[in-house]
Amino acid sequence: MSPSQLLQVNSSAERAVYEMLQQIDLGPGSVALHSLNLPLHQYKRWAEADFIILCPAGILLLEVKGGRVSCRNGVWEFQDRTGKVTTKNESPAVQAKTAFYALRDNYLFPRFEDKLKRVPMGWGVVFKDVPRLVHDARSQLPDQPDEITAYKDACTGHNNFGAYLRRVLEHWAGRVRSRPAILPPSVLGEIAAALRPNFEQVPPLATRVEEFGQDLAALTKEQYERLDDIQENERILVRGGAGTGKTFLAMACARYDAAAGLDVLFTTRSHYLVQYLRAGEVPAGVSIVPFDNLPQVFAARGARWQSLVVDEGQDLCQAETIDILDSVIERGMEKGRWRWFGDPNRQVSATHPLDPDVLEYLEGLGTKCRLRQNVRNAPEILQVIARFVGADTGSPAPRGQGSQVVFHECARGSEAAATAVVIKGWMRGDGGAQRSDIAVLVPSREDIAPVAAVLGQAGIRAEPLEARPNGKRRDAVVVAAVEDFKGLERPLVCLAGVGEGGDEEVRGRLYRAFSRANHTLAAVCSRQDGEALARLAARIAMEGIGN
Repeated sequence: MSPSQLLQVNSSAERAVYEMLQQIDLGPGSVALHSLNLPLHQYKRWAEADFIILCPAGILLLEVKGGRVSCRNGVWEFQDRTGKVTTKNESPAVQAKTAFYALRDNYLFPRFEDKLKRVPMGWGVVFKDVPRLVHDARSQLPDQPDEITAYKDACTGHNNFGAYLRRVLEHWAGRVRSRPAILPPSVLGEIAAALRPNFEQVPPLATRVEEFGQDLAALTKEQYERLDDIQENERILVRGGAGTGKTFLAMACARYDAAAGLDVLFTTRSHYLVQYLRAGEVPAGVSIVPFDNLPQVFAARGARWQSLVVDEGQDLCQAETIDILDSVIERGMEKGRWRWFGDPNRQVSATHPLDPDVLEYLEGLGTKCRLRQNVRNAPEILQVIARFVGADTGSPAPRGQGSQVVFHECARGSEAAATAVVIKGWMRGDGGAQRSDIAVLVPSREDIAPVAAVLGQAGIRAEPLEARPNGKRRDAVVVAAVEDFKGLERPLVCLAGVGEGGDEEVRGRLYRAFSRANHTLAAVCSRQDGEALARLAARIAMEGIGN
């Protein structure tokens, strides 16, 4: 199969055919090429076809149609799963035929005509979801012959679909005037290699990001399965690496308790995370309060909350902090209902260090739970975190593919300008990324204004995180300090400079920055910092060997 996995397919019929082809053996050297059908790309006419099959017995071009199909008075109607109806005057067989001749005349014969003499070649049409089409006389449609058409019964499994393919190949073999020739694996490989650069287009970044987001949404739904265990406990500590879905589960717990009639307090130290969460749909009965404002809000409220949810709990593990939480929840921390979500790994704030005795105290009060599956970051990002941080951020998601992580070296002091080049590359072209999907993270708050200014000079609309008081995304690249971006995320993240500090401080900063990216990650650093990162990765590798 080429590509070896589906990157974007809106058609469930094409996906079904792809999966059946994966299980069918049509002989040594066989290849199935699948069109990505991306409208933003400039395809040759033949690449509008859904599949091209190369096998020893011949070459087939397949047109796949899903949903309801009908033909009335020579007009074809196609209705997809959303109910949208499109009409065409040409039958799918005529579409496939036209595409096949464009493929043969423009790509196959100019290079392989001598090798394709007496080789069966033709087209076929697949109607995955409908039985045999007929016209009013109850006979086959004249331009849609049964010999080359698959209907619903032929798509019920790979064995039936394989039988259909062999029937189509036999049909076109019968059109060869003399004994049909067999294509050897070497020739099949040559043809596939020649067609693949035109056929297997790389989808634009915006499309890949959108699809990855859909995968993340599906994975996030799977997190609901964890809620049953969490909700059964009055007091629970949920620990997990960055990207394991802690904030999602924390908000889900708040919603569930509110639906049960409880007054819920959701608190965290990050004002930015509070703004982001408030920008969503917050159910009645849930108060989202930054911890620093909690005493004042509680005093004005005059009543304790019945349920407490703590996010980024590693920053709320001090004795004086627990005393405040104890005072605002019914029955206190020892007997009240609370959920604590945190990552004591490398997410701890330098300004609010974690007290191990306090963490041990909380663990003695509640049940412990660990999240092990990463639902935020592409596998490529997890690999980089493991390499440069040595942290466990959960097992990779079973689906979803991101971009290759890239490190850009530049002269010291020119990190902002190099970052602008990276962002422009992401946004280039009709299929470029949206500004609102991009975050530039800097080592400290002092770096925000200079980097935002350079981006603006480069024609990139950018604004600091604090410019978004309602927490909603705007049509601009966000620039934020790594520390302030905890709990937040973006599809594309660029770290503009590594920053100063010892190994442990740098590792913590890389962990917090890298784990904010969903799909695409880049890091800009000076040559000296790049060399330091290489040495750091080598030490982490040795640590792994030692363990």
